[in-house]
Amino acid sequence: MPIGFLTTAERERLSRFPEHIPEDDLSVFFLLSEADHQAVNHQHDDHTRLGFALQLCTLRYLGFVPHDLGTAPSSAVGYVAEQLHVLPEIIAAYGSRIATRTTHLQQVQRHLGFRRATPLDVYALHTWLLKRALEHDKPALLLQLACDKLRREHIVRLGITRLERFVATARQQAHDETWRRLEPLLSTERQAFLDGLLTPEPTTGRTSHSWLRQEAVSPAASQISATLNKIGFLQDAGVNQWDLSSLNPNRAKWLAQIGWKSTNQYLQRMAPERRYPVLVAFLQQALLHHTDVAVELFDQCVWDCHSEAKQELEGFRKAVAQSTNEKLTLFRELGHVLLDDEIDDPDVRAVSFERVPKKALQEAIDETQSLIRPRPDDAIDFFGKRYSYLRQFVPLFLHTLT
Repeated sequence: MPIGFLTTAERERLSRFPEHIPEDDLSVFFLLSEADHQAVNHQHDDHTRLGFALQLCTLRYLGFVPHDLGTAPSSAVGYVAEQLHVLPEIIAAYGSRIATRTTHLQQVQRHLGFRRATPLDVYALHTWLLKRALEHDKPALLLQLACDKLRREHIVRLGITRLERFVATARQQAHDETWRRLEPLLSTERQAFLDGLLTPEPTTGRTSHSWLRQEAVSPAASQISATLNKIGFLQDAGVNQWDLSSLNPNRAKWLAQIGWKSTNQYLQRMAPERRYPVLVAFLQQALLHHTDVAVELFDQCVWDCHSEAKQELEGFRKAVAQSTNEKLTLFRELGHVLLDDEIDDPDVRAVSFERVPKKALQEAIDETQSLIRPRPDDAIDFFGKRYSYLRQFVPLFLHTLT
């Protein structure tokens, strides 16, 4: 049975003038046009002119007129009174005769093109609210949307308690409609699977629902593998093939958020007609979310490995800088010997070993082998040292995300 969602204080607040009206709103809704002045000037007394004008501006602003005009903000009363060249205090004399105020309100409605809601308008509002409730479930937002719709259509706003019941009814109908649209997906086997998500494992005491809610905290191999295992679990359950296109995307997102935030106990206490749609939307959103996370973590992990490889290359270059300089000096001496035309060819070898001992040359050649870099010199060999680490999750990544 639909119930109210507003407190007594909130109902009272929504049934009277706001405590403050912004300057911009005053200049838009409380500025009297020439046609407004003509309608106002049909009244003879200053206080009736002011009361009539204030009702006119209020209906245009709020979509209804509160019963006690004396509670209108002084800024609004003063703004209208200034345009009429009367004192704002005389508003206290207005409304002593209820019939006069009622007659004025009817005249104001005709002047602005407003009308009372008909049974057909109420039916249309119910239908419209149901569509909005399938997009948004927040009751306060639905209430505001309903008030805005009535004002746009120049229908005098209904009583706040009545609108509150309409919103509560629309929300209940939205839950029922959500179940109706998803019921074809919810076979007996699938319902059993969804209930199993909330059943703790005998060994770990953890439920699949709480496991799927866990977020990866770093681009470590273990975290990436755990995320990929979640994706595999959801794929094996066929979640990627579930068709939720019958639901408004906002509705599906809202249901999924309930699944993310709710505990197992809270979901178990829900009626099946509420619990199953929440779990279905949660699982599909979880598949999308964990897929995004896996790709992001994989990208970050590979980039981190590449950055570390480049840092190792830079450290290697600094470490071998002195050794490289020594080898260049040694080979320069040998080059001078080879290029010296005064040294006969048979003597080149002897002179070379005289300047660079054979043992020193052999050691230099052996050390040079480790200094030779692949081309292009982009640290690919240092990156290759991380093969065993990447091997921990890359095959699973490629298998899971084809």
